[in-house]
Amino acid sequence: MTDNLVSLPYRLRPDFLSPVEMAFYHVLAEILKDKYYVFPKVALTDLFFVARPNENVQHSSKLLRKNVDFLVLRRDTLKPVLAIELDYPKQTDHRPVDSFFDGAFAAAGLPLSHVTVQQTYNLEELRSMINLIVLKGPNPTTPFFTHKDYSPICPRCGITMVLRFDKDGPHRGQKYYGCLNFPVCIETVAVKI
Repeated sequence: MTDNLVSLPYRLRPDFLSPVEMAFYHVLAEILKDKYYVFPKVALTDLFFVARPNENVQHSSKLLRKNVDFLVLRRDTLKPVLAIELDYPKQTDHRPVDSFFDGAFAAAGLPLSHVTVQQTYNLEELRSMINLIVLKGPNPTTPFFTHKDYSPICPRCGITMVLRFDKDGPHRGQKYYGCLNFPVCIETVAVKI
């Protein structure tokens, strides 16, 4: 058993964050320390889920192997309130991945801010910008609030439920949400009309 572990090719990265990311992390942690936590390199698959995943498979694959540079969470609830992507000065045009990020965060109702990397940061200006975004909250016109394709989370398993139809019995033909873990989990949620 130990021989197998020794032969595995995994190694610890010498730097989890680049020097630029580390510097910005320290600035963020300092100005937000009273009300918020700052988490670096959060995977999008840990942050978002895809509504009706059986119908939106291509959208699930777009989340894989992508992460946001920094995620700001409320200390009391651990609720995400803001995501931050660092942009380098030579990135005048946003890359295609930036357009995807902007759309994904808007759809989920979580503000995303692009901050240009600088030699030094004006702490008050950065604090004001973050507070303004956090106080403003999500934009109520984002698709998250207007689309009816939102699937509930299973109260038992904590994963997305899918839309199903009752094929037989007294409720034949009626829609309901069922857990993706069926038949292990038989939790259902009624469809609200």
